[in-house]
Amino acid sequence: MIVGLTLVVLALALAWALWCAVSAALGQAPTVRHRLGLLVLEAVALVQALVLVVGLFVEPGRSAGAVVEIVGYLIATLVALPIGAALAHGERTRYGSIVLAVAGVTLAVLSLRTGQVWTVTRA
Repeated sequence: MIVGLTLVVLALALAWALWCAVSAALGQAPTVRHRLGLLVLEAVALVQALVLVVGLFVEPGRSAGAVVEIVGYLIATLVALPIGAALAHGERTRYGSIVLAVAGVTLAVLSLRTGQVWTVTRA
């Protein structure tokens, strides 16, 4: 289940980042639809984080270092999009769309890395 959820977050984040990058290439600033997509993506990332936190309690046996690493990635995952949104809000040109695209790619990489650490550190 964890791997499937990670792949869903990864695919959604990359699709959203591609959409933002295409908008930037067309010279468009971020729209309300981009921000709605960001909210949906953040909600999916929050679900992933909650499932993983519950999984840390249900499947004990990971080393303290692995737990700290997973929690650190989860925190970074949850703050990447809001930080990108705040930066994009201040930039109301096509560069705001670029910032959102970078935030989406960042979320995808963080999600992938979290899934890798989760899989490798199984007890």
